Amino acid sequence: MWTENLAMCDWANRIDYDKWTQHQDGGRRFSHMTTNISECVNSVLKGTRNLPVITLVKSTYGRLAELFVIRGQTAEAQLASGAKFCQFFMKTMNRNLRVSRCFTITLFDRHQSEYTVPETTSTRNFLLGMYRVFLRDRTCDCGYFQTLHYSCCHAVACCAQSQLDWSVYVDEVHTM
Repeated sequence: MWTENLAMCDWANRIDYDKWTQHQDGGRRFSHMTTNISECVNSVLKGTRNLPVITLVKSTYGRLAELFVIRGQTAEAQLASGAKFCQFFMKTMNRNLRVSRCFTITLFDRHQSEYTVPETTSTRNFLLGMYRVFLRDRTCDCGYFQTLHYSCCHAVACCAQSQLDWSVYVDEVHTM
């Protein structure tokens, strides 16, 4: 039978909710962009799950040490080249830039930075969706802007329309 431990409840209630509840974390989990850390661990442990514990620990340590060296060298090379953002992020943003060129933007409120972005088929005969973008609030009806903490293709199109730099709407977590 399960009983409530009052001391444990009191201890948990003294911790800030954003530290242990996903619904209060503001879109991030301990400053990480994903809450699925277990997927990272699973990729490191791939192929070692049935090994004895000591071998599993040594294998995990070796694999992580190898990955840290590779990632460190990649990051250093990108920093040395003067990159502000990593290559993976820039690949995503280049896609957003390409897609954003196809939109027709309407500015509704210059002071609030409110735009509407109709998404149509390539022949412009069929409306796929209508999105509202609030650059000042960093939100878009598509949900990607506020979830990923960088400009979605709709926000990039709005920036281009108003001759704004899209990179100012990128959260610092994505910078080198």
